[in-house]
Amino acid sequence: MQSRVCSNTDRRRPNDKVAIMSFWQGATFVLWWVTVVLLTTPVSAQTLRLDVRAPVEFSRIAGQIQDYSPAPLLETPWLSGVRGITAPIVVELVSESEARRNGIPDWVAGYAVAEHGLIVLFPTRTPSYPNDSLESVLRHEIAHVLIGRAARGRPLPRWFDEGLAITVERPWSLTDRTRFTWTRIVDHQMSFETLDRRFGQGRVAAERAYAISGALVRRLIHEYGVTAPAKILSTVALGHSFDAALRVATGRSLKSLELEFMVSQSVVERWLPFLTSGYTLWSAVTLLALLAFGVHRRKRKALRRRWEEDEAAHWGEDQDQRAR
Repeated sequence: MQSRVCSNTDRRRPNDKVAIMSFWQGATFVLWWVTVVLLTTPVSAQTLRLDVRAPVEFSRIAGQIQDYSPAPLLETPWLSGVRGITAPIVVELVSESEARRNGIPDWVAGYAVAEHGLIVLFPTRTPSYPNDSLESVLRHEIAHVLIGRAARGRPLPRWFDEGLAITVERPWSLTDRTRFTWTRIVDHQMSFETLDRRFGQGRVAAERAYAISGALVRRLIHEYGVTAPAKILSTVALGHSFDAALRVATGRSLKSLELEFMVSQSVVERWLPFLTSGYTLWSAVTLLALLAFGVHRRKRKALRRRWEEDEAAHWGEDQDQRAR
């Protein structure tokens, strides 16, 4: 009897092993299939949900934000190849009184805490550059959260983070170009470290820092391709420094990029005294005066010629009448 029991047990064990192996094979297949789907799903097919929290006074604005679709932000080239960044984002609408209690500067219309997937907006405030509306602020802060997630929460230079957020938010405009040109004229040479500090030195300094940062990131994209930011973010996400990530994406070090930036500032400073000198200004005025005089003289000459032609025509008519 005992030998028979052992025999039955021995017969059941292979069946148990087969069942366990079948289970793990099935689980492995499901896991493989899910991985394939995630890796082959285009970024544009991913969805991003906004969870809005707001007091009753902001219920209308909350509804508008809830209906807003951030899908275009997910379709930007800098997100190419980036996955796992579409967890819901919480958007909180905060009153002016609460903002003041928390010591938020009055020129700040919103901010993001990327590591917590949180955006805080102040609907009663007028946005300052680089934003011109509450929707623009929302897009900018969503971009910050996505950038932080793409870098897996690892540190990025402030100028790169802000410049990339501006680039994702909207196209480069005439206002951006004008602000950048003026900032390069009025500001002295600055390092990237100084540029980062400008964001915390008040409204005017921050607006100038935004203008320069946006131009720097767009220049990187122009010179090294639209996927350069994505390469930088993915390399940083692996645990490498920003300097190392920049080398991978562009072949250049952060120091060389900084030196080029400062040299270009020096070029502006060398030419600015000449362009704004009294000699240059008076030369320009004289040139414009001579140009205006030449145009006026040509017009008078053409008018005199037309008078002579009219007078000759009238003279011919008088001669014909007398001949009759």
